[in-house]
Amino acid sequence: MGFSIRNFCSYAAYLWPLLLVFLLGQILMRLNGNAFQLGITASLSIVDMVIFFLFFGCAAWWTFDPLRQWLGKDANPDQHHYKIETLMADFPWRALKFHLIAGWSFAAYLIIVIPLVAVTGDHLFTWRMFVALILNFCFGAGVLAPALAVAVSIVYSTRLRLKLSRQGRFVNLLGDKHPGKHITSSEHRPWLVFMVTGLLPMLILSLYVWLALAGNEIEQQFIFSQAFVLLVMSVIGSMILVLSITRTLKKVTRTLETGLKSLADGHFKGLVPVLIDDDLGELARGLNTAMGGLQEREDLKDSLSLAAEIQQGLLPTYELLIPYYHLKGFQQTCYSVGGDYYDYIRQEDGRVWLVIADVSGKGYPAALIMANLQAMLRGLATLDWPIEAAAGYLNEALCETLAAGRFVTLFMAKLQPESHSLLWVNAGHVPPLMVGEEGTGRLEASAPPLGLVKGMQYEVARTDFHVGDMFVGYTDGVTETSRLDGKEMYGEVRFTQWLREYGDKPVASLPESLLEELNRFGRNDRDDDLTLLCVRREK
Repeated sequence: MGFSIRNFCSYAAYLWPLLLVFLLGQILMRLNGNAFQLGITASLSIVDMVIFFLFFGCAAWWTFDPLRQWLGKDANPDQHHYKIETLMADFPWRALKFHLIAGWSFAAYLIIVIPLVAVTGDHLFTWRMFVALILNFCFGAGVLAPALAVAVSIVYSTRLRLKLSRQGRFVNLLGDKHPGKHITSSEHRPWLVFMVTGLLPMLILSLYVWLALAGNEIEQQFIFSQAFVLLVMSVIGSMILVLSITRTLKKVTRTLETGLKSLADGHFKGLVPVLIDDDLGELARGLNTAMGGLQEREDLKDSLSLAAEIQQGLLPTYELLIPYYHLKGFQQTCYSVGGDYYDYIRQEDGRVWLVIADVSGKGYPAALIMANLQAMLRGLATLDWPIEAAAGYLNEALCETLAAGRFVTLFMAKLQPESHSLLWVNAGHVPPLMVGEEGTGRLEASAPPLGLVKGMQYEVARTDFHVGDMFVGYTDGVTETSRLDGKEMYGEVRFTQWLREYGDKPVASLPESLLEELNRFGRNDRDDDLTLLCVRREK
């Protein structure tokens, strides 16, 4: 309660321009003799000041009261924050509404009391003087005072928003439906200032001239004195309005500069407070949206880096030592994570499972399927299942879990070093190549990819490993690599020819040599994931 009362007193202190204009009018009327001519005594001036404080004090209280009731609350923070932000968006409109009521009520009071005092005191008071007073009271109390109240209310609201923004509020814009949008709009504010301090005073001064020209000398003196009061109040009012708008714009632009500097420095966590509901507020909201998006991208980079690290941990960390054989695996993803997979798993009897697979799609979804496939394969390898039974189990599991349109191509083999043979199953995968002195053979697929057709039976084929033969399993990222212009793919023919030219060079250097070959071709490394699994029987 004490916090909200202090805020109200702070808001009331911001309304000093209203008191300044009132006192200025009183002083000028005493200096030019119009107060004496109308019979306005010092005691009546004090009564006028009390009535002024009563009307505009009530207007200030009614303007601030809805906000005062919520500033001290802490229950239900989300609703609390939204309510305060809504009330602050409506604050200028409430200030205009209640100060218009107060201003015109005070003008009506003056229009009734001052002429009554003049008439009952036997002072000269003509209808022209009465019209001049009405115009002055209506402009000063009914137009200028509410305009000043709205201007300083906007200044106060920007200060309070900046203060509350440290609690995480006012970092977004409520939208275009708040009723005071036409008051706070930067397009409308200059025109409102022009109307209040330029157009209306000029029209009233024109009426003063018309009244004075048709009146006698006493009336002319009185009317010109009132015109001077109006002119001074208009000038002072315009200066205060311009000062208020300048203060508001300076505070708003300073916060935007801070946000832009943070953006330029790569700091995206600090949000810019929306201090006013106009196009500058829209700019602040857009800046916050951009900073939030950039921060999400930074967080995503960290997540992708962690995901890539985890995925690399699922792949073999070292090459197995197999008598008479050299083995090498390699993978490069076009994104941080991918759906290609290779593995080699040694069994207790010395035989080795060789696996290479390609999950349809790219990125996170493919990587999740790949991780699931790796977990199932590792479990099946410990059971020493026949590879055709393992392929059938994987197919049934993937048919149950994969979304429509997803599938996995798989080549799975069992290397038997004691008999120098390879038992293998190809489920829709790119045919691996056996490169030897007698030519190049393709290990063609005999079944569709996993995850498409339930109840598939997989047949095992056997291939002998002769001295110098090299098995090369790969994914389509190798042969479907395209030039940067996208007009031509590398293709299996070039790949097969290059493998034969590679000859007896070490298997360990094959991935690096292949990447050099693809780069010479003009490879676009964003085409697809690239995976190799190579085994050579040494001489």
